[in-house]
Amino acid sequence: MADSESVPFWWIVLFLVLALGSGAAVVFSVGGSLISGAAVLPLFF
Repeated sequence: MADSESVPFWWIVLFLVLALGSGAAVVFSVGGSLISGAAVLPLFF
């Protein structure tokens, strides 16, 4: 098996799916324009 310091491949895939999904959700929530939705982003963070 792999050593304990390596990250499982499925963990990387899960992270990418979540990151891309959240990015797409932000784009859709601001109507497809990140520039006009930039003022909305501090509300999420």
